[in-house]
This record gives sequence, C-alpha cells and structure tokens, in this order.
Amino acid sequence: MTIPRDVRPLPLVVAEDLRNRILAGEWSPGEQLPSESALAESARVSRPTIRAAIKSLVSIGLVRVRHGSGTFVTARPSHIVSGLQELRSTSETIASSRGASEVRYRLRERRAATEDEAMLFESNPPFEVIALERCFVAGDEPVAFEWALLNAAILPPDLDPTTLPSSIFSVFASLDLLPEQAVANVHASAEVVDWAGLAKPDALYLCLTQQSYLADGKVITWSKTLFAEKDFEFTIVRTRSPY
Repeated sequence: MTIPRDVRPLPLVVAEDLRNRILAGEWSPGEQLPSESALAESARVSRPTIRAAIKSLVSIGLVRVRHGSGTFVTARPSHIVSGLQELRSTSETIASSRGASEVRYRLRERRAATEDEAMLFESNPPFEVIALERCFVAGDEPVAFEWALLNAAILPPDLDPTTLPSSIFSVFASLDLLPEQAVANVHASAEVVDWAGLAKPDALYLCLTQQSYLADGKVITWSKTLFAEKDFEFTIVRTRSPY
C-alpha cells in the first residue's frame, strides 16, 4: 500500500503557520498579534478557523489571550514546548520548535501481539499489531525515543510497516482514523537508552505512556515515549472555574 499524502485539519495548518512565524521573530514576546479578522483575511480562512488555531497556540503557552484586548506573544521558549492536553504528532511538535527534525526507525514490523500487549487494546490473542521503535533527532541530538504499537485490525491489511513515514498521525489523517482522545501518564525516568550510541547513560527523561482512542472507543495506539528532559517542556493551561 502506498501511504497517502499528509491530510490535516485546516486549523492545525494555520496554527503551524502562525507558530513558525512567531518562532521566526515576526512578532516579538509581548507583541500583539493582528486581529482575528485581519488574520482570517490574510490566510483566506474563516474567523472560527483562526480562533481554533489560536486556541492551539494558547495550549502550548506560545500566546496568551487577554479578553477585550487581543492575543499576545508570550516569552519565546528555549525548550521544545508541547501542551500536555494537546494530542499531536511528536515529529510535528519537534519540528515546530526546532525546525528540521529526523525520525530514525529501529523497528517497523507487523506481528502477533503478546497476551499483555493485546490487553492494552482491550482484546485477547490472537491479535495483530504493528510494532515501532524510533528515535527523534533534532540538530544531530536525540531528543526522544518511542516504543509504539498500532492496532493492525483497524489499519488496511496491505499497509507495509516499512513504508511508514516520520509522522504516524499523517497516516491516520489520510485514513480518517485520527485519535479523538488519549489517556496518558507522565513521570520522570532515569532509564538508560542506548540506540546505536544515540543516548547518553546519564540522560534524564520525561516518560509519557498513553493509549489513544478513536471516536467509537477502540484503542488505535499504545506508546511509551522518553522525552529528553533538557530539551522538552510540557505546559498545562489552567483556568479558574466560574463555580
């Protein structure tokens, strides 16, 4: 099977463009972005699309909305920033902060799941998964390591794992199988990783494990990702409840 082209919702495309322009210095920290109407006109999209794109940038702490005043750029982060509540491709997250990035696969194979692996998908053997092991590299430095399992029963039977691109989300989007929700756990980890000399024995990581679900409740992926603590920063936007 040939992997179709990357198909993403328009708000994500607009958000990425705005993010890249902010990181390139088009708007400085503290500077106000153009109005929603002006941004919509220049991008030739609707105001709701701009509003959704800005909400995405707020979720990672790149901008702040002051009600009645407008949208302002926050202090530019030195880390790769991602909102914990944001369900997004890791490769896209890295690229948006560091520019060009590379994904190096160590494993891409379709195989039978173990009993424990099948349980992660709320199923029982016999059950088939696509197993992935990959490293995300930015500026010749490894910034994250991932072990992932994809639900092969949901994916096309002729999908060749060795043809999978850097962004698995782009494949899901092209197949109309984007996850709607994920249940994740984050904790510190001093796990030693050595993939062809890509990791340092004294590195510290933020370990994120998650199960991602489709709208019908089926588990489509399970993953464990080790993010280099010195490179990544996860944000949570908290608001005061009106009640």
